[in-house]
Amino acid sequence: MSPARSNTLRDAQSPAVRPRLIPVLLLKHGLIVRSQLFKVHQVIGNPMSTVQRYSDWNVDELIVLDISRGDQGHDLRRDDLQQQYLGHSALDVLAEIAKVCFMPLTFGGRIRTIDDIEKRLAAGADKITLNTAALDDPAFLDEAARRFGTQCIVASIDARRNGSSYEVFADGGRRGTGRDVTQWAKEAEDRGAGEIFLNSIDRDGSGQGYDLVLIQAVTKRVTIPVVACGGVGRYEHLPTAICEAGAAAAAAANLFHFFELSYSHAKQACLAAGIPMRPVGLGSRFLRREPEYDRAREDARIQDRLRQARTGDYPAARVQAVEPKPIRWCSACVYPSISAAPMEFDEHNVCTGCQMARVKDAIPAREWQRRRQLLGDLIEQYRCKDGSRHDAVVAVSGGKDSYFQVHVLKEEYGLNPLLVTYDGNNWTEAGWRNMTRMREVFGVDHLVVRPSVTTLKKLNRLAFVIMGDMNWHAHVGIMTVPMKVAVQQRIPLVFYGEHGYLDLCGQFSMDDFPEVTYRDRLEHFARGYEWNYFVGRENITPQEMGIWKYPGDEEMLALDLRGIFLGNYVHWEANEHINLVTERYGFEVSAEPFERTYRTMSNLDDMHENGVHDYLKYIKFGYGRATDHACKDIRAGLMTRERAIALVNHHDPIKSKDLQRWLTYVGMSEDEFDRIADTFRDPRVWRRESGRWTRDSL
Repeated sequence: MSPARSNTLRDAQSPAVRPRLIPVLLLKHGLIVRSQLFKVHQVIGNPMSTVQRYSDWNVDELIVLDISRGDQGHDLRRDDLQQQYLGHSALDVLAEIAKVCFMPLTFGGRIRTIDDIEKRLAAGADKITLNTAALDDPAFLDEAARRFGTQCIVASIDARRNGSSYEVFADGGRRGTGRDVTQWAKEAEDRGAGEIFLNSIDRDGSGQGYDLVLIQAVTKRVTIPVVACGGVGRYEHLPTAICEAGAAAAAAANLFHFFELSYSHAKQACLAAGIPMRPVGLGSRFLRREPEYDRAREDARIQDRLRQARTGDYPAARVQAVEPKPIRWCSACVYPSISAAPMEFDEHNVCTGCQMARVKDAIPAREWQRRRQLLGDLIEQYRCKDGSRHDAVVAVSGGKDSYFQVHVLKEEYGLNPLLVTYDGNNWTEAGWRNMTRMREVFGVDHLVVRPSVTTLKKLNRLAFVIMGDMNWHAHVGIMTVPMKVAVQQRIPLVFYGEHGYLDLCGQFSMDDFPEVTYRDRLEHFARGYEWNYFVGRENITPQEMGIWKYPGDEEMLALDLRGIFLGNYVHWEANEHINLVTERYGFEVSAEPFERTYRTMSNLDDMHENGVHDYLKYIKFGYGRATDHACKDIRAGLMTRERAIALVNHHDPIKSKDLQRWLTYVGMSEDEFDRIADTFRDPRVWRRESGRWTRDSL
């Protein structure tokens, strides 16, 4: 370490402030978003589950910034989610976050008055950040510091390079102030700010690393701690803010959403650089990773739903208790603004799914070649060198994408994979044949995990009543069983196909390379309902739920377990895959068209995914699988929007005949099914007119 770097690190390690590693959450209308250049915002999901995960990780500190604009309400009213809040303001979100936050919490955004500060502190914040209000009225900093103490007041500075200097911006990076960053930082300190939160607009979401020149310019000018943010794309970027630029804390937002145990790996990178942070903390005996459910409350929720179904007291048929929001549709594809997949719309009414598809289309061939090389490097890092185990686990359902995955990994990269399949007992005949043939056509080992049919029937019934999704077991099983097998057999690499939410709704950037995470599994695949939620219901035991238990954090960290989405590295287009796998491997498509979509090549492993399960999505949100497929085909240039509208208006409302198989399977009447399903209709989508359900449509 050079003398200059040693001195910088020593300055950052003053006794008053121990170096910290701080995740940053950006809230927009109550949901966490990923940010790019302060302009593009992609919805990550629910803040409560993320904060709870950070508590599991023993995080040093947390910064939450509300970047909402206007009066659009904060909204998480999906009735199929376990965690939800019904408020309309940042304070409502903060109050919910505080319930699961066990670390110091700094909260900022839309603070204009002393009363705003008081309310946020009362709702659970330990510190608050001031940005635009302080820039518009610097005396506000003096007043806030006198009232609440300097330790409570953080000056937030959004900086953009302007030639050889840096300018301070207000209003979420929208308005230049003409102020020099270092001068404003010094003034903020003089007026009573106890800390600077410094963010680079130019580096936001870039993954290129911190702007060290900017950070160092500010740390040399002030004596209070500086928290650096903006640009982190790899763990090794984090120590540089402290070691090379003198920051007291390294902060990042996007990075912590992408990877499993990201905070622990980031902390290890900082410790390895010689920064005396608190050690990695996992497995606290005071905290449980799995949510703890209020059994009495949950029982009451279930009974109330059954009462609604029995009496016809459907929420969507009542006088609406909230101001309805008109549904919009993407102007490029056909996704509605109220959707199962979390998405944002830009000023041209284009959804983030279409925005990211355009980014993907613009990726040149040389970049895909580079990504394939990155994939090769990753494979070599984890490939078994002595033949004592398989090189990787490949999660397969036997579908077209499964065949394509194994083709790439075995035939092109020479892996010796272990195929792992979760059997949800809902196969189509063609799907079963495709799955069982994989072992033969690829010459690989194949492990099929088959839960008890008795347990599956119970989970089908329960999940339908609880969340309107009989396939909870399959969604969670698919994301659990391969990772569980990998830990049991000490195989550190697991491959999945495409990242579904990146593909559907543009949840991430193509440069993020998101991986499988427990948080994503619990929030999006499980809807907040973990395996322990079902224990004791219909006499289900913990042993019966063992298949759906995810590996522990400590064993995943020790193995360096990684779940990789192949679509991040290999160009992913299902319509091209089907040609390859049918011609080369004899993959079967469905001989009978699906009722709820025009495609015949997808979801053959589960007849209900394209059928009654998808019909329930239509019941909840007013659209279905035909919309998903049409949007993909529009983005691929294979379908016009006009043709897509005709297809979705035809297919999405169909109540498919596979419902009869499911009703017989679980022992339920169609009338009971319809009544329970109707309790999940979203009042913002559905209304009751002349005794019939109706909705706006394209």
